[in-house]
Amino acid sequence: MINKKLFAILAPLYIVAIFFTASQLPIGGHEAEIFFKDSGLLGILSHLFEGFFHNGLDFRLPFVLFGFSTLYLFFILSSFYFDSIEERLTSVSIFALLAGVITSSILVNISPLVMSLVLLFVIGYKRNNLWLQYSSMLLILFVHDASIIFFLAVMIAGVFKKNKELFFVALLGGIVTALYLNGLDVGDKPKGKILELLGLYIAVFSPFVFIYFVFSIYHIGIKKRQDILWFICSVAFIFSILLSIRQKIIMTDFAPYVVVGVMIMLKDYYDMVYVRLHIFRKPYIIGYSVVIATLILSSLVIFLHRPIFFLLSDKSKHFAYPFYKPYWIAQKVPKCYTTDKSKEKYQLKYYGIKSCKDKNVTKIDM
Repeated sequence: MINKKLFAILAPLYIVAIFFTASQLPIGGHEAEIFFKDSGLLGILSHLFEGFFHNGLDFRLPFVLFGFSTLYLFFILSSFYFDSIEERLTSVSIFALLAGVITSSILVNISPLVMSLVLLFVIGYKRNNLWLQYSSMLLILFVHDASIIFFLAVMIAGVFKKNKELFFVALLGGIVTALYLNGLDVGDKPKGKILELLGLYIAVFSPFVFIYFVFSIYHIGIKKRQDILWFICSVAFIFSILLSIRQKIIMTDFAPYVVVGVMIMLKDYYDMVYVRLHIFRKPYIIGYSVVIATLILSSLVIFLHRPIFFLLSDKSKHFAYPFYKPYWIAQKVPKCYTTDKSKEKYQLKYYGIKSCKDKNVTKIDM
């Protein structure tokens, strides 16, 4: 367990690591495309601090702040699930170390904002604060293109909890998003992307956490201890699995609703441990230690990814190579570039490198 003193040491280190990584990581292809083409919320947010810092925070700062707000709201919500402050601090620390949470906090994407709003909704539900519930639902409706997943989950929760008011509000939100605002693509030909989706979930959670997450969803379901958070994360997860059978899944459509379910996963784990005598807790403690070790390792790989380049003979094998390649090209200060990759064009454009008019110009390789 993490006590207050240890948390007081770790929290500033985490904050510094997030800010440093967000500031030093070159702009990604998806981020650059949003920066130059998106006229919606993401595009507006990415331009808010343009020119302030002269580094990655110019376009990432709002998303870093939303990431921290997600952690704060996760901690607030934890008071409804855990009794001791040590359990609450440990739960938010585990959540903060998830690769998906870290990357969503340092990249331009909608996930940290959606997670914050979902947590606000659940807090409002737990406090019986209708204003907080409905205002967060309204914001989710307009902020997230795939909000129909959220409203579907809340509708199902309303049915099982026999909450007619919640059901009809969610139904109204679902109808509005389905008719006018739905950005969830369910078309195209069947492609069978389920293995790819599972791989993405493993990357977001880490292998051991994901395995236990799936188990906890099942375990809580059969024990009939479902609450509103269980419905949100389980419906989103199951729906994503079913949809992946026929098409490729965009993780930002589902991950914000699934990842917040780590709260009930940890609650389920603690409940299973505490009902056992101390002599029978050893396997659980060992498993817990392994999970924490893997989370720390994966977070260090993200925060300390730059030195890994020196360990690889082929830099293109590095997971962050697509971020760095255009940046390295720009450092050579060419007059122009030639590339067939549209996102790479926007990355180079961010660094002031224009397209070559002469089609015979040799391509720049890194």
